[in-house]
Amino acid sequence: MAVAQVDGALAQGEGSVVNWSGQGLQKLGANLPCEADVHTLILDKNQIIKLENLEKCKQLIQLSVANNRLVRMMGVAKLTQLRVLNLPHNSIGCVEGLKDLVHLEWLNLAGNNLKTMEQVNSCTALQHLDLSDNNIPQIGDVSKLVSLKDV
Repeated sequence: MAVAQVDGALAQGEGSVVNWSGQGLQKLGANLPCEADVHTLILDKNQIIKLENLEKCKQLIQLSVANNRLVRMMGVAKLTQLRVLNLPHNSIGCVEGLKDLVHLEWLNLAGNNLKTMEQVNSCTALQHLDLSDNNIPQIGDVSKLVSLKDV
């Protein structure tokens, strides 16, 4: 099983972005690169089932875990500085962990198994929201999302 490991291979001056796309990762190890200068973590096109060990990455501003096998998204709950959360094309069944993400401006949950959009209303800074290609029968109350520009 492939596990995300820190290998010190970041080039000088690229510390703010860690891109581990297409590495065959199935699990996020306890040694994720969460130094203070890492603001963007990209884990697209892997086999990740669960968002774990992210709680020490509190300074993350952007997280992308597109095209994986996620079934839950609760692992983002402690990432209170997040502005961009990109989780399309997974198997996420419900929106969760967003209550404290007050800075979140961009949320992409397209192509999942969502049936409701609960908790989205708590992200009052949202400017972009993509819930396309899900199983949501009706749009809930978005009256608090006054900054929303793209739906």
